[in-house]
Amino acid sequence: MNKFAELNSASAAQLFADYCRAQGLNVSAVVQQADFAELYADSAQLPQIEAEFSRFMQQPSHPRYQAAAWQLSQPATLASAPLTKPDLGKLWQQAPLTLLLLVLCLLVYGWQQLDWRASSAALQLTEPAQLWRWFTPVLLHFSLTHLVFNLAWWFYLGRQLEQRLGAALLINITLSAALVSNAAQYVVVGPNFGGMSGVVYALLGYCWLAGQLNPRQQLNISNGLAGFMLLWLLLGFMDLLWVSMANWAHLGGLVTGLLWAWLLRHRPGRELS
Repeated sequence: MNKFAELNSASAAQLFADYCRAQGLNVSAVVQQADFAELYADSAQLPQIEAEFSRFMQQPSHPRYQAAAWQLSQPATLASAPLTKPDLGKLWQQAPLTLLLLVLCLLVYGWQQLDWRASSAALQLTEPAQLWRWFTPVLLHFSLTHLVFNLAWWFYLGRQLEQRLGAALLINITLSAALVSNAAQYVVVGPNFGGMSGVVYALLGYCWLAGQLNPRQQLNISNGLAGFMLLWLLLGFMDLLWVSMANWAHLGGLVTGLLWAWLLRHRPGRELS
């Protein structure tokens, strides 16, 4: 990636980078502060990107740029892509830890259906002196909806983070988020809880704040999506939802993810092959 421009507006730089990515051009905005940002581009695409940049500078308020940024923030745009059979070999090569934990949760859920009491007795945080129990509640899920929701988010966020930052960092974030979220829920409420949502909130918080502090990692969560998950968290604390929520686990995970993103705010991400 080659630096090709500087702008005195971080929001304008991010808007142009979003537009270019929507056009299939590899552009990253590195925000130094609110009034200074740098733009980097793939050297092979540089002539086309510079032409687009010249057009952007002439009409920065053109609706095409806002439309592209909005499009990138919408998960529904994925529906227009053709469905292809997943390449499990390639997925394993790219994100083995993400797949391994996903499969482990599926196996534990199968065990829960066969022997609910034994699985809960083995994995819930009922014996704090047994140190593994501070981590194992993330493997428990109490309904198929609970399982699918958490694993979908884990796969979406964990795979991105593992590809960009590596399996070692993903496992550190996952274990620390599991420990903090489980401890928060246990101390405030008690041992009768489970699920990976605390870890999911940690990954969500990490990806959102990293997108603000360090665009080089290319882990972007839209403000709208982050706002929705924060609203979900608040509704849980207000007891306005139709399901029982491990609210303190969610909050503990979110804080853990935000802290990791701040600590790693200068770390570059990997380029995907």
